[in-house]
Amino acid sequence: MKVGLIGFSNRNYIPYIEYYEDVFKNKDIKYECIFWDRFTNCNTEKNNNEYTVHITCEPGISKIRKLIPMYKFKKEIERIIKEEQYTHLVILTTVPGFLISKSLLRYFRNKFILDIRDYSYEKYGWYRKIVGELIDNSFFTVISSKGFLKFLPKSNKIIPCHNIGSRFQIFDEANDLAKKKKITIGFVGGVRYFDKNCKLINTFANNKKYHLIYIGRKNLDCDLEGYCKRNNIKNVVFKGEFKNEDKPEIYKEIDFINAIYGNESLEVTTALPNRLYDGILFKKPIIASEGTYLGEVVKKYGLGLTINLETVDINIFENYLNYYEGRKFYENCQKYLEIIKKDQIEFLKNITCFVKC
Repeated sequence: MKVGLIGFSNRNYIPYIEYYEDVFKNKDIKYECIFWDRFTNCNTEKNNNEYTVHITCEPGISKIRKLIPMYKFKKEIERIIKEEQYTHLVILTTVPGFLISKSLLRYFRNKFILDIRDYSYEKYGWYRKIVGELIDNSFFTVISSKGFLKFLPKSNKIIPCHNIGSRFQIFDEANDLAKKKKITIGFVGGVRYFDKNCKLINTFANNKKYHLIYIGRKNLDCDLEGYCKRNNIKNVVFKGEFKNEDKPEIYKEIDFINAIYGNESLEVTTALPNRLYDGILFKKPIIASEGTYLGEVVKKYGLGLTINLETVDINIFENYLNYYEGRKFYENCQKYLEIIKKDQIEFLKNITCFVKC
């Protein structure tokens, strides 16, 4: 048995790949990973058991302009699959699955796992049809959010798995935010959603109590730093990319997690982002948008507050802080963490069955 794990970005953006790797290592299964570095354009390189495909595809460009680099990526992973003679595959997100769907359906029926972590092109009937066929012919299919059931076909092959990684640090207490004189709201990850974040920034603009920080690579269409400079907003700081192992130190300086995505499309309304798990692990309240599945989870389990960006004001945050109880919030995080752990145990059982097949 030789397994190929096919990602659609760099390893740093696929922390959940560790689940598969841990099982394969423990079972002494030979495997290799294929990643796409979209920011450099050179030959594919291999380092130990990792391929990195270098084909430029800048974030924020039009769907039409993405076609050529996607086609090149498709051809390259097909070449690697054939050359390495993988017997089984793990497809991380639907786009690479769609790109090599003919090969999967012809050569890997019931010998691949489809791992769905986001909404991509499911608004198109032809895309949904292929995804449905992949689900039907997968060994099993993983979803990172039950919100995805709104756009995926019904199937008994679908199980949940959370974007929490397999090795993580858990903070053992929550800060007493009610007594803090200064509050830091942090956005940690790829900086996107320009309009939504402009509204949030305007809510706190130059307020001495609130400090906003953005950490991560910014999308080309999300120049929030330029927006703050043009509008003379001084209480917002921007930092560059980070590594996942830096998160514990990063979150020590953050009081609220900015998980604002708006609620205009299934892409943002159905997902459970990594920041949800950051909040639970590092015991930080989450700010989520009303009308999203994330907002439902945050409200149901007491993991932060949900807001409407059209009507939000500072009083909403002040009211939350006035009634905030660190111990209660900590208990809420631990309860939801237990739900996650149960789902993860079932997920790992299915990987073990995959290995035995």
